[in-house]
Amino acid sequence: MKFKTVLEGEQAVIYNYLGEGKLVIGPQRVFLFRETLKKLVRYTASQYEYLSIRDIDGIVTHKPGPCDIFLNPIKHESITVMNAIKLDANHMIVVYKRLKDSSVQRRIIQGPCVFVPEAEEWLHDFKWHGSDPDNKARMIPGQDKFQQLAAIPEQFYYNVKEVRTNDDTMITVKLMLFYQLKDIHKMLDTTHDPIADLINAMCADVISFVGKLSFVQFLSESEKLSHLTSYPQLDQWASRIGFQLQKIVFRGYHSSDQLQAMQNSAIESRTQLRLNTEIEGQKQLLADLRFSKEQERAKLRQEMELNKQAHVQRVEDMKQTHQLRLQTLQHEQSLAVREFMTVTRLEVKIAEDKHAIEHLTGLKDLNVDLTSYLASLQPARVSQELQVVKPSPHLVQTSC
Repeated sequence: MKFKTVLEGEQAVIYNYLGEGKLVIGPQRVFLFRETLKKLVRYTASQYEYLSIRDIDGIVTHKPGPCDIFLNPIKHESITVMNAIKLDANHMIVVYKRLKDSSVQRRIIQGPCVFVPEAEEWLHDFKWHGSDPDNKARMIPGQDKFQQLAAIPEQFYYNVKEVRTNDDTMITVKLMLFYQLKDIHKMLDTTHDPIADLINAMCADVISFVGKLSFVQFLSESEKLSHLTSYPQLDQWASRIGFQLQKIVFRGYHSSDQLQAMQNSAIESRTQLRLNTEIEGQKQLLADLRFSKEQERAKLRQEMELNKQAHVQRVEDMKQTHQLRLQTLQHEQSLAVREFMTVTRLEVKIAEDKHAIEHLTGLKDLNVDLTSYLASLQPARVSQELQVVKPSPHLVQTSC
């Protein structure tokens, strides 16, 4: 006999001596007499979780979070906290649900969303061919296991091995395929491993393409392996299983070591020849460029010399024209001065004559004998001539 306390937010089950139990929800204080108290475990789920509750009668229910529940052993067998499925915009899941008439319903859940399955639902588990972690061009059956299906373009590498040409050359063709899922219902109804189907169809097309060619022809036409038109079976099969081919890339090929060595040697020879041709072409272009530049410089020097001579000639012509114009101006000025002096002297002479006439007229009016006056103005006549002779020095000394 004793008292027990069940706190607020707790629950407990009290068992009597007969094994009968009853649920106690806190806060309570209970008295136990020949009884046992067992506190219950509380389970909580966040907004990204849910609780999977299995009752003792086998019924399973799912309770989306956020929520909490106590594991009541009288009612529940187990409670499990499960993570909800978070989908982004580029992924989807396939959900199956068992109906009451025992039939199964299938539906597609497209992201973005947080999906909580019901107890009667389960998800489709995909198990496809996947790339070998150690060799991305090698596909392993069942390697890629997932539940969320991508709705965006994807790609994978694959090497088609042991492909024989019509001249019995064994090669390995390296490819890269880009694809996108377009019809998920068609894919679910027609195949369980679409990657394997795509690989098989691609191998068939490659074998058909290479088998018609010799090794030399394959080298010249290998770029066609990057065209989707070279893969009719692959394109047909992809459409049949709900996929769309985006593009395919030919990544090269590999043959036997001996043939590969010969091919590498031939490639090196062709590359060296091409480099030599390009080098010689560059030399010729450089020589042509140098010659053309020299011609341009010579032409430019000639034009400069012609321009210089033309400039000198123009300057000389301008000098001669200026000198001729200057001489003409000087001559015209000299003539004008001479004419001016002549006119001036003539005017002075006329003025002097006029003054003399007026003077003589005035003298005549004064009864002056003009003849005597004019005669007095004339210079006197020479009446005798005196000659002075300087004596010689020796004659002077002798007389003394």
